[in-house]
Amino acid sequence: RAKRAGVPVLYYIGPQVWAWRRGRVRKVARRVDRLAVVFPFEPALYAARLPGVEFVGHPLLDCVRVTRNRADTLRLYGLDPARRTIVLLPGSRRSEIDRLLPVFLDAVRLFAASGERYQFPLALAHTVPREPVEARIRAAGLEVPVIEGDTYNLIAAAELALVSSGTATLECALLECPMVITYRVSRLTGALARLLVRGVRNIGMPNIVAGREVVPELLQGRASGAGIVAAARAILDDPARHAEIIVALREVRRRLGRGGAAGRAAAIALEILRGVP
Repeated sequence: RAKRAGVPVLYYIGPQVWAWRRGRVRKVARRVDRLAVVFPFEPALYAARLPGVEFVGHPLLDCVRVTRNRADTLRLYGLDPARRTIVLLPGSRRSEIDRLLPVFLDAVRLFAASGERYQFPLALAHTVPREPVEARIRAAGLEVPVIEGDTYNLIAAAELALVSSGTATLECALLECPMVITYRVSRLTGALARLLVRGVRNIGMPNIVAGREVVPELLQGRASGAGIVAAARAILDDPARHAEIIVALREVRRRLGRGGAAGRAAAIALEILRGVP
């Protein structure tokens, strides 16, 4: 409606047309004048239909910060610095928790049965109630401390993350934490996704930005306790691979641009306003 009324339109953080129905590019191009995007590959998707597309960098670059060192974080939460730390990031929505937490706990149980010295802090999203999560952990008879409000420091203190597909994968990438990405939805949702998502080889944002699979992705049935343990061990038991992933994640960070994305988007808005009679 704004476009039809002659009001210039700036769209900041455009829709993920590269993942869902690329035909939406035409619709977006008809309805906006300028587009400020946050992934480096997005301008090329719009180039033929919307010349006013600018990559401004990713806003997470201004948000992801570590405020203490690993030793202090482990000490604060009573974690053992002699143990290998795997942080659990099962998602920010109840549906994700319902599908992934049981699988993560299966993986924790398998790790514990191996007799090796691991610890598994769970970084709880502020959108998820604490009690149901702790109840599931108690029912499983496992030692998994649930920690709220300190996700970035926990990721930075870990050797590896088990993470739900989504924004948290980029947070892990920016903190140079190797990860195993997991994704589970209902069969119906999975079937619809396969129909709508075309030409996308990966679902994890670090892999999409890198243009290749730099960290493992376990989707649907492959996202099992045993599958997660196998993928995690392939990284943890191979120091060279662990180091290679960190190098690849640094490149992902570089490709995401530099801080100040919102400021650059605001500058585009001011540029548009100066051109309005």
